[in-house]
Amino acid sequence: MDRDRERGRGGGRPGPAPGQLLDKVRQLRAKIAQDVYDVAGWDQVWEELKVMQLSEETRPIYEELSAAFPTKADVWCKYSELELAAGNLDGLRDIFKRCLMSVPSLELWALYMKLIRRTNKGKGADGVVEIRNALHFTLERVGQDINSGPFWQDMLQLLQSAKAGTPEFTALFPQAIPGQEDNTRMAAVRRVYQQAVTVPHHHLDGLWRDYQRFENDGPNKQFAKKVLDEWSPKYQAAKAVYRERRRRAAVLSYALWPLPPGKGGLLQDQQAQLWREYLAYERTNPQGLEPAVLQSRVSLASDQALICFLYFPDFWLEYADWHAACGRPEEAANSLTKGQASLPQCLQLRMLAADLHERTGAPEQAVAIYEGLAVNLEKQQAIQRGTLAAAEAGPLLPMNAEQGEVVWVQYMQLLRRVDGDFPSRKLFLRARKWQQALQANEYGCWRLYADAALLEWRRGRDAAAARNIFEKGLEDARIFREPQYAIAYLDLLCGLGDLDNARALLARVLADEANAKCVMLWQRYIAFEGMSGDLAAVVEVERQAMAALRGEEAEQLRAALPLIRRDFTLLRSPLELRRILGLPAAPIDGGASGGGGGPTPGAPPGSNIRPPSAYTNAGGAAAGQEPQPLKQLPPQLGLFINSLPPPQAVEGIVPDVDQVIDALLTMDLTAGTVLQVCLDLESGKTLSQMGQPPGATSPDHPPYPHPHMQEPPGPHYGRPEGPGGPPYGGPPGPYGYGQGSPGPVPRGGGGYPEPYGDGPPGGQDEYGKRRYQYGYDPNQGDDDDGYDNGYGGGRDLYHQRLRRRMDQ
Repeated sequence: MDRDRERGRGGGRPGPAPGQLLDKVRQLRAKIAQDVYDVAGWDQVWEELKVMQLSEETRPIYEELSAAFPTKADVWCKYSELELAAGNLDGLRDIFKRCLMSVPSLELWALYMKLIRRTNKGKGADGVVEIRNALHFTLERVGQDINSGPFWQDMLQLLQSAKAGTPEFTALFPQAIPGQEDNTRMAAVRRVYQQAVTVPHHHLDGLWRDYQRFENDGPNKQFAKKVLDEWSPKYQAAKAVYRERRRRAAVLSYALWPLPPGKGGLLQDQQAQLWREYLAYERTNPQGLEPAVLQSRVSLASDQALICFLYFPDFWLEYADWHAACGRPEEAANSLTKGQASLPQCLQLRMLAADLHERTGAPEQAVAIYEGLAVNLEKQQAIQRGTLAAAEAGPLLPMNAEQGEVVWVQYMQLLRRVDGDFPSRKLFLRARKWQQALQANEYGCWRLYADAALLEWRRGRDAAAARNIFEKGLEDARIFREPQYAIAYLDLLCGLGDLDNARALLARVLADEANAKCVMLWQRYIAFEGMSGDLAAVVEVERQAMAALRGEEAEQLRAALPLIRRDFTLLRSPLELRRILGLPAAPIDGGASGGGGGPTPGAPPGSNIRPPSAYTNAGGAAAGQEPQPLKQLPPQLGLFINSLPPPQAVEGIVPDVDQVIDALLTMDLTAGTVLQVCLDLESGKTLSQMGQPPGATSPDHPPYPHPHMQEPPGPHYGRPEGPGGPPYGGPPGPYGYGQGSPGPVPRGGGGYPEPYGDGPPGGQDEYGKRRYQYGYDPNQGDDDDGYDNGYGGGRDLYHQRLRRRMDQ
């Protein structure tokens, strides 16, 4: 009996009406349109929806939820399960059409197999063939998963259960020759066994023992020994990889809401990093697989990562890069196409697709991608100006001026490469028309002119065209006041040797009141005169600069002048120059004098950042004392430190950084413990309720200490434990369901156990349910090899639930 359905029929506080829940879901979806993601609200909606029966009132809620989160695996699983229980097979088929290929959840595929069995029951030979084809399709899609053992078992049972001479046997083995039916069956079963024992999954040992028995029971003992000796190294290789694969997969969650980066909190960040590490591990091919098998395994792992990280561009980019690096441009293009559908606002996915088409000899497709973006920009601008109705324009991708600038520049470069000079110049005129129509308060897109000019010079060696483009840019007041644009033009003139026009450009630009306050422009003017003029010209420019600048800008230039005179090329950093010239390093406020902290004028970026000891020791390090090396920080602690604001942004009392880091280093910051703390906080627990070790009543005993500092642990929080040890163990289940050890399972009959319940044994508090939902099991030990006692039952509740989905 389904736990959720059982709770729905039982007592407890009444939940909201379906209509109220539907309104709440629509309100949460409206927040998503405003880039607001209420994770706690979605959690509450899902918990309330799971206990409701499927009806005409609750079905729209599932539709709204699946539309908002198209890869939320447990939503699709629950929806499918309820439709199957209600006998709505047409509705179930429609669900599978929408989610089966994009959500590689093994529970979802188990429900798919249950549908196939139910719809083909009693159809004789045709039904058996449909079941075999569906199993073959399932194994091709998810057969490389660490939890795929039950599907391999089903295929083997199906092939072995058909009796020779029956229509079902003939349908399964049409190539069988009369009198050699057993040999044909053995060859087919042998192929399935050999594939199954090379996949590092939880039923690997049991399947290998059955394969040995299958070969040894055959008529030819010598052939059996030869085949087993050939496949034993492959099985051993899979078994060697299994332990590491299980360790990495144990901490992965498939139950997170698929949210954009930064919207899912610390748990999302941690899981994203764990998934990246897992994908990187699979791509290293630790088992030495053939390319086709490796592609299947890595593709499955990448698709499973996208269940929770659908809106992370880097997952899509790495997926496509991996395909392209392995010489599969079509698969890379398909990945990028899917990524663009999920992340239409990510320009990098579109540009990478264009690069891929150009590299594989299809430049017209690359041009089509950029042309679509350019038309999008023009239509968007026409709508803003009121010359085009939004209904006539159709769906558009919102882009700002900076994104438009990148699109036009990349498009010009592409046309220059594939079509030559004239199409690229023509496109620049089109882009300039778009730029001139931008509103006065928008970004001026100065790089559009600079890149077009440099493209003319570097690829076409047309200096006159380059100068004309730069001059056209200076006609725009916004671009005229961009110091970097003037410097780019100055570099071109200097490269051409046109020093007179270069000097005139600097004089013209600095005559503007706004530009005269730019320290960078004066520094370049001084450096230019130092390289092209004489010392008197340098002194004169310095005088003009000091007269034009005021306040902090004047101090910055005054601090930089001694260094600029020694390096007019500006190729050395200020820190390097001070060392070479024998000058002291840039002074740090608050050093030996204990003065207040503030930025040092003229110092290089980051020179004012003090080491941790400078915040606690008034005098800093003693004279001649060697600085202490930084301690090795765990990745989670490094992520936390990197997210802190800079020291200048801290107001009030500054804590002792060394003591804070030392305290953090004493804690257990492993992935499992951090996940446990996140679930504690999300379930409403306070620090005093988070399972501190005995006697932890002072700051000397922090919660979640490092393992080497722990006292002998008491019973695990939320996990009742009897005299025989933990009530359930085995590798944690990744699909939102826990694990268990029901004990040995008899192998009689078909070799499969009776279905177990859906939940963990014993009662659980709210924390235990949350931890069970995310598939985390802190009781998991490294000494447990994770193998079951034969493939008949499976040791973990995940496989019991999976088996229940698949059984008739």
